[in-house]
Amino acid sequence: MSEYVYHLAKKHHSVRKFKSEPLTRETVGKLIEAGQMASTSSYLQTTTVIGVEDEAKKLALKEVSGQPYVVDNGYLLVFVIDYNRHSIVNEQQSSDMTTSFQSVEGLLVGTVDASLMAQNIALTAEDMGYGIVYLGSLRNDVERVREILDLPEYTFPLFGMALGVPADDENGSPKPRLPLEHVFHVDTYNNDRETHRQQLADYDQIVSDYYNERTQGKRTETWSEQVANFMSSKQRLEMDQWLKNAGFNKE
Repeated sequence: MSEYVYHLAKKHHSVRKFKSEPLTRETVGKLIEAGQMASTSSYLQTTTVIGVEDEAKKLALKEVSGQPYVVDNGYLLVFVIDYNRHSIVNEQQSSDMTTSFQSVEGLLVGTVDASLMAQNIALTAEDMGYGIVYLGSLRNDVERVREILDLPEYTFPLFGMALGVPADDENGSPKPRLPLEHVFHVDTYNNDRETHRQQLADYDQIVSDYYNERTQGKRTETWSEQVANFMSSKQRLEMDQWLKNAGFNKE
């Protein structure tokens, strides 16, 4: 039994520095086709992927993201929850589907669909020798992204993905993940908080050691410290209104 995909997945890390070698349309097409074969809830196929090739648009998206690799990459993809196609179907059917794709459940289905498709693309790209980095930072200003990409009602840009050939001096490495026993519970959720505390303490030391080694002592923060710093700050408080403006979350 081959474990090729297992070992490939275990090597994943975000690549943030690429060679200036653009992906061909043929290669991008293969990646999208691989992405389309991901599972899709009830065969709804609620994702559209926009390939951004226009330099002006990439620069505008960089302003939203703040990340240089939005421009400096081999190709840029934006993953969009798309119920616009369903609204077209709705116009031609006797039943009314509007409540479904305006609902919170519709939003969750679209988010899951897009995420599964993106991960298929990521793994396929890495198998081809490319590197990838996800760009959740495009949600810094959803309205601006919708304007740049001319997105209609019932569509929502979830995240981007920069792809390309890793630069020769790209030296990223897989970050240690939470221990298996912490994220995999059998039959019921393990509510032993003391066990959780000890697992997290052990993991914090592993993460601190990882940063210390990679940065020659310049970084030593733990995972818990990172999480606390991030989640204690106000994150995109306009998101509810942005969703409503796009036609979602109207239950």
